[in-house]
Amino acid sequence: MLSSAARFLLLVFSACVYCFAGDSLVCNFPVSATFTEDAVTISWPEYPGAASFNVYADYGIGFKKANFTRVATRKRFTLLWVEDNREKKRIVKGNRVECRVVPLIPHVNKNDTTYVEGPPSCPVKNGYFTGFSKVLSDTACARILTSGQRTAKIFPSAVSVSRAAFCSKYAGLARDIYASYTAKIDPHDEGACVPFSSLVAKYFTQKGIPCYRGQGVFVSAFHSFDIIVIDSVEYVLDFTADQFVPGSSPVFMPRDWCFADSTGMPTAHPAGTFTKFYQIEKVFSANQIAFTETPKAKEYQQLLDSLQKK
Repeated sequence: MLSSAARFLLLVFSACVYCFAGDSLVCNFPVSATFTEDAVTISWPEYPGAASFNVYADYGIGFKKANFTRVATRKRFTLLWVEDNREKKRIVKGNRVECRVVPLIPHVNKNDTTYVEGPPSCPVKNGYFTGFSKVLSDTACARILTSGQRTAKIFPSAVSVSRAAFCSKYAGLARDIYASYTAKIDPHDEGACVPFSSLVAKYFTQKGIPCYRGQGVFVSAFHSFDIIVIDSVEYVLDFTADQFVPGSSPVFMPRDWCFADSTGMPTAHPAGTFTKFYQIEKVFSANQIAFTETPKAKEYQQLLDSLQKK
């Protein structure tokens, strides 16, 4: 029969092989997550010898404990906010967030019980755009293009562009738009996604790449973005993705990949715990889009006019 100390050392040794990447299902200590606009809900199975758990979150300043008391009653935790300078701060939307669960192993010494932290789980994070973000070059664009689509198409009769025609123009157009975006637009400006995706649809279409504005839901929040059909395959193009995960724009991804697996990473093979994103409810062609006469809308029209002069 192993002593409690020996059991603890065995746990530490066995958990040293846990992985740092990929779906959490392959890890020694598996955790999984589902996402909403501003929250991450993490769940996990029993861990041998653990009486309770701590949850740590890194949102840009290193890992900080997110739970105020030990998580002991159930193997689930929802990260909504943390305490920062004695103020409650929501941290998921607009931040890169990574979470880990740490088991607490009880040690009894006479009448005292102490809790020692075991090895952490594999991470979960809002890595929705990994491999599909900051797509601004011909090489990055060509790498993402695929030969087919399994996801049901939104509009099978949409005008498609050839791979060769798209790749010959994409990088130049995307860099021009991205330069204007970073110089003129605050990604956290409420409602910026609608006029900017309208601008993108019009600019790409006028330059010979038919582009549509899509409207729907990103994870659980209203969002507007663009759709381009290349050799009959639908792709999402999102210049305002920064409002969800900073430093991501522009995102360019096939619709087949619009799912996050149990760790928060994009997958084309959703199974088990997964989260849908870029769910499309309406689609508008460039000639169906018009800027209003409001001062804010006029700014976007002026921005489009300046791009067209290049």
